[in-house]
Amino acid sequence: MLPFDRAELDGRQARLRRALAERGVDAMLVFSQESLFWLTGYDSGGFVFFQCALVTADDRPIVLLTRRPDLIQARMTSTIEDIRIWWDADDANPAADLKAILDEHGLAGGRVAIELNTHGLTGWNLWRCQQTFGDWCRLENDDHLIRKLRVVKSPAEIDMMREAGRICDRSLDAVIAAAKPGMLDSDLKAVYLASILGDGADMPPNAPLFNSGERAVFGRGVTKPRMLEPEDQILVEYPVAYRHYNVKTEWLIVFGKLRDEQRRMYDVARETLAKMTDMARPGTTLGEIFDCYADNLDAAGYAASRYGATGYSVGISYAPTSMDVPPMIYSGNATVCEPGMTLFYHVMNGVQDSGLAMGVGHTLLVTEGAPELLTDLPDDLTVVA
Repeated sequence: MLPFDRAELDGRQARLRRALAERGVDAMLVFSQESLFWLTGYDSGGFVFFQCALVTADDRPIVLLTRRPDLIQARMTSTIEDIRIWWDADDANPAADLKAILDEHGLAGGRVAIELNTHGLTGWNLWRCQQTFGDWCRLENDDHLIRKLRVVKSPAEIDMMREAGRICDRSLDAVIAAAKPGMLDSDLKAVYLASILGDGADMPPNAPLFNSGERAVFGRGVTKPRMLEPEDQILVEYPVAYRHYNVKTEWLIVFGKLRDEQRRMYDVARETLAKMTDMARPGTTLGEIFDCYADNLDAAGYAASRYGATGYSVGISYAPTSMDVPPMIYSGNATVCEPGMTLFYHVMNGVQDSGLAMGVGHTLLVTEGAPELLTDLPDDLTVVA
């Protein structure tokens, strides 16, 4: 049931161990489910509780500490053989179980990197680790170590993302074909879900954005369905995950008469997206790509309605987000594009005064030359008469 060949997973683990040795740390505490999937194939939702893997800088086997419901899953979906269980109780302290594992490995007084920027490590669980370990060992910020290792995708990972892209394109076609006045915007969301799940995708890691009417200028989804009217707009932005590898798309559907200003907003957004896309080549920084976005929208008079970031890395993601960040595309980001990076670009522009929205976005793969689009968009703005 491994998602990749054993040799590829073993190679990733070797890369991590080398990175730990180069940094001079003795081991790493891995709390991110994305990291565990990338390293070992382990696929679970157990990260919502206390779950951690110990990876040493030497070649000793990885040890996973988790709960009993995840035991069989860990055995069958991963390369991990040493799996320890902590049991639920009023006085349970899995951090103490974790410390005992570290003690077995002779890590008292050692330097141990801890994966911090992950939904797999809540503030409470970090506090328990800090209180339990004290100065018994030295916990150090991992500084996104594994995330940086997996920003550039392998050929096998890229194949998964291409499949996610094909599923995404078919879903956007289905959404556009189904869109009509008189239906709830949540009905259109159901079309998206039925399309991707019926096409072999995973359940998306986060709720899709299907914002209609005055809510189309929002940058996040909101509760309560709304009926689509004869004169209306709906902004859709959503992920599609295949084997937990995510791509994303963004598009606007207009109902009734298209206003001249909204056509202009679309033309500016589409031109900007094309320029940004062409820049996604080796050697270009993400900050330079953001500057292209900002300069184009500012020149068109939309400085007050543009965003402070215009995209981000995508790849392995578990709930609650489809963003695999860092890196993000914002001003001054010195991260350099490399072949194998997968990025979601979106040009969003919501003008509060007029209530008009615009959003276009696609996922791309950085190559040695021109970028490869992993998701496609229609040739022109969708207007449903």
